[in-house]
Amino acid sequence: MVAVASVGLLSGCAGGSSAAAGSKDTTLQLGWIANVENMGPYTALDSGYFKDRGVDVAVAPGGPSVTVEPMVVSGKALVGLTSADIAAKAILAGAPLKIVAATLQTNPTSVMSLANAPVNTLKDLEGKRLCIQTSGLETMKTVLKANKIDLGKVKFVTADFDPSPLVTGQCDAFTSFLNNQPITLAAQGVKTKVFPLSDYGYNVVADALVVSDKTLADPKKRAAVVKIISALAEGWRKALDNTDTATQLIVDKYGKNQHLDLKQQTLGAKTYLDLVQTDETKHNGLLSISDATVKANIATLNLLGTGITADQLFDTSLIADAKPVR
Repeated sequence: MVAVASVGLLSGCAGGSSAAAGSKDTTLQLGWIANVENMGPYTALDSGYFKDRGVDVAVAPGGPSVTVEPMVVSGKALVGLTSADIAAKAILAGAPLKIVAATLQTNPTSVMSLANAPVNTLKDLEGKRLCIQTSGLETMKTVLKANKIDLGKVKFVTADFDPSPLVTGQCDAFTSFLNNQPITLAAQGVKTKVFPLSDYGYNVVADALVVSDKTLADPKKRAAVVKIISALAEGWRKALDNTDTATQLIVDKYGKNQHLDLKQQTLGAKTYLDLVQTDETKHNGLLSISDATVKANIATLNLLGTGITADQLFDTSLIADAKPVR
């Protein structure tokens, strides 16, 4: 998941509706709540794409109290959505898992500033105050060091995920997500300047599909995962082709108990056009993981000190079998 709190696009409490019978053998465990971050899975569910492929999938919403990896390892979920860095840490700690597909090809972690006082590059952070969440501080420092930014010239200001400190002048830039805080402020009429850390070598796929090694070794379960990948890709294709309809589906049905703001969700849904689809997915299919993506992710994770190998983290053979839509 791309987990943040306090704003509507990627926040809320655990809950929501799975709206599927299914069983633990075919549960898709989301990392976050039923909002537009998960419009692909819910569109696939609502459109019958899982059943069309012969799998009765239960889509289980996540939230701040949900940790995906243990649920997949224990068999409570067949597939879970997580991020490459979190999965890597779990694997190195002994969890028998592999990433088999990836929703967000571009990581949405970004630096946001006000449009009337823009911070345009990482270098521009020197001499500035950067609001940042404690959980992301070491990652940010590593990225800054890798790009030869003088850490002594950047003042780090501890903040949560609420972007109001930027608006009130408590900092000059804010660590955000492309599909979150900028959208929150845009809905309030506040214009911002945003650039992703992926422009500076931070390449970590998110909302990645993770399964257990036991599942991969079981022909029947592996086949079910292949079908789920295929159905999810088709769901994302439909959602991306008409984000307004997908947003309405989430707000009115699957995320109804989250009391989501339609305007904010509609704006946020459009950001996924560039996060989910890239030149590589246009060639290989949505949710695919190319050799270049694997290489970039391993390089980033090693930069962060993870020390994991491609074979430990990824199994891209299921993508080839799923033949996902582009």
